[in-house]
Amino acid sequence: MTVHTADTKTINRRAADRFAPAVGYSRVVIVPDGTTVPECNECGDSPFEGHAYDVSLNGLRFELDEPLEEGTVVGVELHLPGLLRSIRSKGRVVRVFDEDGDSGPKRMAVTFQSFDTPVDASRLTAHLGSGFFGHER
Repeated sequence: MTVHTADTKTINRRAADRFAPAVGYSRVVIVPDGTTVPECNECGDSPFEGHAYDVSLNGLRFELDEPLEEGTVVGVELHLPGLLRSIRSKGRVVRVFDEDGDSGPKRMAVTFQSFDTPVDASRLTAHLGSGFFGHER
C-alpha cells in the first residue's frame, strides 16, 4: 500500500514489491483447508481454480468465483509463466475485496506463511526477477 503524506512524500508500506505476470492469465489453485493440492483427494474441501493478479515474496492477490473468509488457511499452487512446475505454499486469506451486489469473481489476498519446500521459495525469488513479469506495483 502506498501512502501519500502531507508534504507529498510517498511511503511504501509493503514488506516486498509486487510483480504482475506479463502474460494475461496465471492459474492459481486454492485449497481452503490448508492441505497441499496433491493431498486434496483426502481433504474435506475441493480445490478452487482462479487467476493470480500479482505476486510478491510475501503473498499473492488472486480471484476466485466464490470468496473465502478472511483468516482462512489455504494451500496455494501457483502456476507462473516460464516455470515448468508450480510453486506450492501455505498461507492465510488476509483480505477480500467484496463490493456489495458484485456478482462477478471475488478478488482476495493471501499472505504466505510457508512454502512446501525450500526449493519452492528459492524458485519464486529467482523467478520474480525474470522477464516474465511486468513493472513493480
